[in-house]
Amino acid sequence: MTLEQGNLILEILRRMQGDIASLKRDISAQGMRFSALEDFVRGIVTSQFSTNAEITGINHRLDRIERRLDLTEETE
Repeated sequence: MTLEQGNLILEILRRMQGDIASLKRDISAQGMRFSALEDFVRGIVTSQFSTNAEITGINHRLDRIERRLDLTEETE
């Protein structure tokens, strides 16, 4: 192998190394964005569970009020 061929191969390997380093940075950034998205979704799910619990409580209270006021519909 001539010196020129060796330099060409070395240059190609350096470019590949730079490309790989760039890909690693991109993957790391995507990982951070994905983690942030997971946290956001976790917050939404937690909020949804809280809302569902509140609605359930309100439904129980409404049922109790309807029974006390004798507003319940009779089933056929």
